[in-house]
Amino acid sequence: MCEIDRFIEEKIEQGYFPGCVILVGNKNKNVFHSAYGNSEITPTKRIMKKDSIFDVASITKPIATSVSILTLINSGLMRLEDCASSILTELKGTVNEGVTIFELLTHSSFIPSWYPLYIHSDCEEEIIQFIGNMREEKSAYSCLDYILLGKIVERITGETLKDFTVKNIFKPMGMKDTGFCPAQRLKKRLVATEEGNRHEKELSEKYGENSEVPWRERTIVGEVHDGNSFYCFKGISGNAGLFSTASDLAIFARCVLQGGDKVLKPEIVQYLMEQSVSVDGERRSLGFLIGGDDFSELSQKTVWHTGFTGSALWIDPVKEIFIVFLSNAVHPEVRPNILKPIRQQIINHCLNVAM
Repeated sequence: MCEIDRFIEEKIEQGYFPGCVILVGNKNKNVFHSAYGNSEITPTKRIMKKDSIFDVASITKPIATSVSILTLINSGLMRLEDCASSILTELKGTVNEGVTIFELLTHSSFIPSWYPLYIHSDCEEEIIQFIGNMREEKSAYSCLDYILLGKIVERITGETLKDFTVKNIFKPMGMKDTGFCPAQRLKKRLVATEEGNRHEKELSEKYGENSEVPWRERTIVGEVHDGNSFYCFKGISGNAGLFSTASDLAIFARCVLQGGDKVLKPEIVQYLMEQSVSVDGERRSLGFLIGGDDFSELSQKTVWHTGFTGSALWIDPVKEIFIVFLSNAVHPEVRPNILKPIRQQIINHCLNVAM
């Protein structure tokens, strides 16, 4: 057993997550790929495998939504400086009428970070208008920004975000297990998340009456964990809903390190890798965070994103290396930010097996 194996087994025993899959690679090949623990522990016990399929939560934002928007921009169908209201007409006359595509992509719109939209409405038009009238005094990382971006993709293309991404991004890139709303035939490979939606149910109570929401009580497998994506948009949303494997995310990361290809165009890769804004010391590209305090070993040019369910992706163009870490840290119950204290250790152990 090598050092990283001992570290991960220790973290499983300590209760950080029931299981995980780690894949580390470079521009040319995968150098480490291993599965640990269990993909489900209740109501049944299932072993984690290297091809297990995860709800990657907010990694949906850069991989599916940002790339879709940037693909449309690269095709000349919209511009970064366009107002979202020119596409989502429900925003006209709202306080966010002037918010641009660029501001949504970079979380600099001043739209709040989160709201349980399902307690307001399940009508798309009403939801968009509702978001249009929500505004904070300062910018924040916002799921609502990316919900709007997902709807912009659908309005421009006339397709669901699910269909557009599979046809134009995932399938042509060879990411065969990546997409929204995975088929039930894949259930044995799907990783469990929370047992019910208790965490979000409690979180939403301070926003209004939520007793009419058809809360899930079962262990969630193969359905998006995120409440807004599930209850409002049937699992297809710009903020969350993507399912993927470590191998598929490695295909994406390697393409980024190689500077792009005929699908993920070099211009799109440049947008994903270069800093566009800095808000409260947080640097962002058009989809990813850049650098940060966790990176004692990765370069400050590393782009990265995490997901609430326990997922993370780091791509370092200086060291020419990427790390995919996928876990079920919200199974069977949510412990917010449980992985944050060990994130740097995860990175360092991954680098030790790769360098």
